Amino acid sequence: MINSMHKIVTEKEKLFQKLITNYHKDLNNQILKISLIYIMLSIGWNSIFQWLDLPYSRANLSVLLLCFSVLTIVFLFFRYTDISTKIKTHVVLLFVIFVGLSLYFGSGYSEAWSYFLLIPIINSLYGERMLLISYSLLGLLSLGIVSIGFPMNSYFLADNIDISNRILLYIISTTFSYLLLSKLNMFYDKQVNTVIDSMEMTLEQVVQSFIVAMEAKDLYTFGHSERVSQYAVALAKKLPEYQDKQKLKHLRLSGLLHDVGKINISEQILTKPSRLTETEYEIIKTHTSFGAQMVEKIEGLKGLKNGVLYHHERWDGKGYPTGSKENAIPLEARILAVADAFDAMTSTRSYRNELTTEEAFQELERGLGTQFDPNFSQAIKAAKLEFIKIHSDFHDPFDELEKITRFL
Repeated sequence: MINSMHKIVTEKEKLFQKLITNYHKDLNNQILKISLIYIMLSIGWNSIFQWLDLPYSRANLSVLLLCFSVLTIVFLFFRYTDISTKIKTHVVLLFVIFVGLSLYFGSGYSEAWSYFLLIPIINSLYGERMLLISYSLLGLLSLGIVSIGFPMNSYFLADNIDISNRILLYIISTTFSYLLLSKLNMFYDKQVNTVIDSMEMTLEQVVQSFIVAMEAKDLYTFGHSERVSQYAVALAKKLPEYQDKQKLKHLRLSGLLHDVGKINISEQILTKPSRLTETEYEIIKTHTSFGAQMVEKIEGLKGLKNGVLYHHERWDGKGYPTGSKENAIPLEARILAVADAFDAMTSTRSYRNELTTEEAFQELERGLGTQFDPNFSQAIKAAKLEFIKIHSDFHDPFDELEKITRFL
């Protein structure tokens, strides 16, 4: 079973990519609509100038009609074809260069070259460096070719100085466009970080609410979820698969919620001072499945399902709820199994006294290959000091009394 944290990219990257895609989609539509407005206005006023024989424009009406026709084709292409936003973006940027070339030839060479300056500005609005660099270079190449190859008309002859000034101004425009792009990227990143932080805060509050509701039913397990999460993170940090901060955050939340399904178990069973009957034990075992159903219904917590569902599975296949064995058990669940067992052994319960940390480590070692993943042997030894520190921090009698008082 594949750990959900091994899939594709982090939450931040996915959110960032979703934001960029939606932004590009809206920007493509806006650029085409603005192009349509200005092309229609140009056709309108140039038609009036020609009809009234007014000397206010040298634009070629047939070129403007050609731009309108191509734009209509692009609109229809976008409407009736199912292509990605990325391809649409390339089509829009190629259309912008096409309009620049058309206006150069159709509006008088002398001043119409300045339309090319719009190319890097429009490119920068997409917030992607490669798009800006590639299409700005394509625009510069187009400007250079038409300026050198077609430098004159009946009104004006562009010499080498004019051409070099055009290219210099284009480069300056591209530089400021790059600055605009950098600012946009800063804005994107800040917006994504704000959304991620807000999501994490909300999820933390949801998780803490579950913990309060769960531990209120059984004061003997007060602090159990927090301790298990800390033990799990301490162990995971010693494993090569968990050298990523995002995965450790994910594991911490799994540890906090691993027993959330006990909300559905009656207090009489949870706090029973004597041995559970077979029926009562079967009821206790349902907390894994019920907890998994709870978290998978909450957006943002679905990825925690594996830890909640499988943390009572055993390496030898004798655990529950599915009887999975060895590597078929998700890695995070195998880690939580060790953390959960260690905290259970070193905590006082209604039906037994706690073990010392040294006795608990001996039990963990004996359980390797049967209850626990034998590959954790070195990691458990490496995490031993941190386990002891966590245990010591949580079992300070004055600190624990303060926590319980604050909780009540």
